[in-house]
Amino acid sequence: MRHLFRLCLLLFICLPAMAQKKSNELHFTSSQQQLITVYKGTIFVNGNKAFVFHEDIINYSSKRNRLIEDGHSVFLFLEVNGSPNKNRLYVFNIDHSLADSILNAISSDVKDYDHDGNLEFGGSDLTEKYPAADSMYYIPSKFYEIKRGKITYDAELTETTDKKVNGVYLAEPLDNKGNCCKVIPKPKKRY
Repeated sequence: MRHLFRLCLLLFICLPAMAQKKSNELHFTSSQQQLITVYKGTIFVNGNKAFVFHEDIINYSSKRNRLIEDGHSVFLFLEVNGSPNKNRLYVFNIDHSLADSILNAISSDVKDYDHDGNLEFGGSDLTEKYPAADSMYYIPSKFYEIKRGKITYDAELTETTDKKVNGVYLAEPLDNKGNCCKVIPKPKKRY
């Protein structure tokens, strides 16, 4: 009886610790029956090594890791550690047994932000606080859109978002030295 009690106590203590173990593996299957595995910083497509990260910076537990299919295109989204800035989404085009890295963006949910029927993703990174109370550094964003099997820059959503956040849109947000970003007056709050 004492042994059974010890066994139950051991299972009670060990099982939650085993369940909380960090996973370093992801599995996806496309509608084209491509088997995609991400394991310890390497992407495998149909068992073939398709891409290797220099170091394993993938956030395996992120809900933003996903496969999105549009038309005949298959896109793999992986959230990676962007420390000390915001996390990033690395996007790969999966074609046959290849994983082609096509872009990386600020990590965000992939959804229809502007209600145009297409999925978008992206956003803005962290910026420093400007020391004057009436001014701020411009906070540029960058959004992308999935449309007709391609991922393209979404200029309209980017401009709309920047106007909402900054009160103005600047096509060239870098300062004279090429640093991010120009100083602008703080936008007036809208009620």
